[in-house]
Amino acid sequence: MNELNIRRFRWTILIGCLLLLIAIVLSLRLGAVNIPFAQLLEEITQRDGIIFDYRLPRLIIAICIGINMAIAGAMLQGVTRNPLAAPDVIGITAGGGLATVILILAIPGFSQSMLPFFAFGGAICAGLLVFLLAYKKGIRPDRLALCGVAVSSGLQALITLFIVKYAPSAAQALVWLKGSLYARTWEHVGLLWPWTVIGTILALLSYRQLNVLLLSEEMVLGLGSRINQVRLLMIIISVALAGSAVAVAGNIGFIGLVIPHLARLLVGSDFRLTLPTSALLGAVLVVLADTVGRIVMPPIEIPVGIITSLIGAPYFVYLLLRGRIAGKLEA
Repeated sequence: MNELNIRRFRWTILIGCLLLLIAIVLSLRLGAVNIPFAQLLEEITQRDGIIFDYRLPRLIIAICIGINMAIAGAMLQGVTRNPLAAPDVIGITAGGGLATVILILAIPGFSQSMLPFFAFGGAICAGLLVFLLAYKKGIRPDRLALCGVAVSSGLQALITLFIVKYAPSAAQALVWLKGSLYARTWEHVGLLWPWTVIGTILALLSYRQLNVLLLSEEMVLGLGSRINQVRLLMIIISVALAGSAVAVAGNIGFIGLVIPHLARLLVGSDFRLTLPTSALLGAVLVVLADTVGRIVMPPIEIPVGIITSLIGAPYFVYLLLRGRIAGKLEA
């Protein structure tokens, strides 16, 4: 790491923390009912009221989802050495989406408590399928990325088929597919936060392996690294992070695709700096997107996945036009 990137990292973390603090206050105060700051502090202290029962768990989930998806995207881009890799591109979110759509549309009278487990199971199965298809005397990054795109396309086609077949009762499934934090509770927080904490710690501890994977295949093998085992471990961590986020909030796109690019623009490609930066920026984006979705058309809530797509898509096009996204990532 050069000194310039380290200075940029420190400033980025400082400014990012300030932005996250502002986003947290706005998220807790603003909504269908605006809460005065004094009442906000009182309800949090007393552990009762709108803030504590509804907005605080929703805020924590938004932070966790931003961290999960951003880190998962950064890791997948490192493993595949493909700047277009992300959980929603290589099939992980589509797997969770298909499992959930099947549950919602094909199983009448399902229990809401089953949703997260179906979504997480679907994401895990999709990740396993991509890995099995990509494995051929080892795992090549380009083959992994292509198999991921193929699996994602196939699963999205199946989702569309189910939506068309069960169109009259597809409203709930469509809302879930767009990604929403509506009616999330402390129960959902309990389901998500352990995956976020454990997955983030494992990811941060893996920065050396991710940096090695940015080297050419010949150099990696020359260093004696067990490259396939390392890639499998990185994929497992990424799937766990993204799958747990999808299980709680549905398909929230563009975070894992765009945020790692922004992090690399700010602090460079060293994963020791990129991973924490991505986590912080992802949390800021999801919290702000959820807040905007609640206040822009009250009392109607715009799903957070739509807001992140409206923000992420233009920025991604901007990066493409500026030539900031190369064909492969390099160390």
